[in-house]
Amino acid sequence: MPWNENMVITAYLCLWLAVLGAVLGSFLDCAVSRRAAGEPWHRGRSRCTACGHPLGARDLVPVFSYLLRRGRCRFCGGKIPSECLLAELAGAGMFLCLGLRFGPRPALGQWLVWAGLLLALSLTDAAERIIPDSLLLALAANRLLWLALLRERPVEAALEILMACTVPAVLLALVLAAEKLLGREVMGGGDLKLLFSLALYMSWAELLLGLLLSCLLGLLWAALAGRRGDAAVPFGPFLAAGALSAVCFGGPVIRWYFGLF
Repeated sequence: MPWNENMVITAYLCLWLAVLGAVLGSFLDCAVSRRAAGEPWHRGRSRCTACGHPLGARDLVPVFSYLLRRGRCRFCGGKIPSECLLAELAGAGMFLCLGLRFGPRPALGQWLVWAGLLLALSLTDAAERIIPDSLLLALAANRLLWLALLRERPVEAALEILMACTVPAVLLALVLAAEKLLGREVMGGGDLKLLFSLALYMSWAELLLGLLLSCLLGLLWAALAGRRGDAAVPFGPFLAAGALSAVCFGGPVIRWYFGLF
């Protein structure tokens, strides 16, 4: 099939979105690592975690620097944490998928900010086992801002959000009942608050599909990593991955499912 002008524009856009996502992933990984170590996240040059040597520009090219150096510091030969590469690839992949899904439309701005905040809270949850309320509030503020910018109908948007909130509300009731029966925490409060934040953006069907995908991804990761059943697993990254998958690729699956009835 020959390419038309819109396809060329979308491909060019996605290329630069992938680059931007990788840069953002690199920055957020550095910021989260500093925060977890009790250091100021916004000051100072990037340094090797093994020898402390300041890194130059050629050491900080997302993805490529890691691959060219084979995951080693060029000063001391120390191993660079693989989380750096994963964060960069995750950022590039998220922005690329959203670019393919929404194309060069104003709504893309809302979803790019959404993805950046999800990446930030996923890295924070993985490093510190916490989902900061400040990032959840930023998710809500971003949605309210774009409701106005995109001139969405407030009544219809509110009804859709209320419908979507039934998914985390039902899950909350089930979690509270399970915790009362088992006498221990079943699901973190941050994860539940994240689901309510996602309901601001997604339909109830997308949110339900995203939750299902999150559980499947979490179980797969636990099986591959050999985690015990009682070991704590940060669920925020899986919720983010499931939500992104549902938003970008869930439409055909949802239409197929409802077409069965």
